[in-house]
Formats: sequence, C-alpha cells, structure tokens
Amino acid sequence: MSKEKLSKAARGRDASGNVIVELALVLPFLLLVIGGIVDLGLLYWEKHVITNASREGARAAARTGVGGAADQRISQVEQIVQSYLDRFHLKAPDGSPLVLAQDVTFFYTWDLSSSPGVLTVELKDIPVKLTLLPNIYGLAGGGWSSDPVLLKAGTTMAAEWSTAPLP
Repeated sequence: MSKEKLSKAARGRDASGNVIVELALVLPFLLLVIGGIVDLGLLYWEKHVITNASREGARAAARTGVGGAADQRISQVEQIVQSYLDRFHLKAPDGSPLVLAQDVTFFYTWDLSSSPGVLTVELKDIPVKLTLLPNIYGLAGGGWSSDPVLLKAGTTMAAEWSTAPLP
C-alpha cells in the first residue's frame, strides 16, 4: 500500500471519530430543541382549546330566552364549557380528566350597567404539565420544577338579555 493511500485511509478513520464526537456534543442541545418544540406546541394547543371553551360558554350565555331573560343558567354554561373540555380530552397533571369544579377556577360575570350589557366567561388556574422538557433537562443534570404551568383564558361578549341568569 502506498504512503498516499495509507494517509487517506487514516484520514477517513479520523473523520468518522470526529463525527461521533460532534454528535455527542450536539445531541443534548438537539434533544432540548425538539423537546421544547413538542412541549410548547402542546401547550399552545391546550391554550387554544381552553380559549375556545370559554368562547363557547360565552356564546351560549349571551343568548336571550323568553321575556328578555338569559337563555342559559350559570350551571348550564358551566356544563357547556366542561363538555367542550371533555371533547378534547384535556387532562389534569395526574392524568385524570380536567374538571371545572376541581382543577379549574370558573368565573361567569356580567355587567348590565352599559348598553348593551356584557358578560365574561373566564377559566383560570388550568394546570398543564410539560412532559419532555423536564425529563431532557434532568438528563443533563439540571433540576426542573415538576410543577404544572397554569393557563387562563377568557371571553367577553355583549349580552342579548336584560335579566341576569339564574344559578
């Protein structure tokens, strides 16, 4: 084997060793980026779902019924919001279905002093647990808080009714 061929073969082995070292250096960062994209994408999706749930509740609450009274009771509006959350299978941090009375603070308020009156449906303290980022960060030797992120959403609409809703 000539000296020139030997040096090319040796360079090939050295280059493959460099690739492994570079991969070992870049892989933790790559995993962190991928985990962040997945976790933040899921967080954005859950925020979108709870915003739509509050919008559906406000839309139902704004309708007028017989004699200018509210068409839906407060408990019915709460059930509409809960049904929307159930339809998209939102989960509490422990894996159980998300329940308004237990896991989420539900507010339904109205102000009839202006014309037209306005009503607001708010969902607060909705726990969302990140799944990938804490685990990837833990592999790197860091301590990530396992506390869930708390989301909130609200919708304000004009009320078609002039008599406040019943509980």
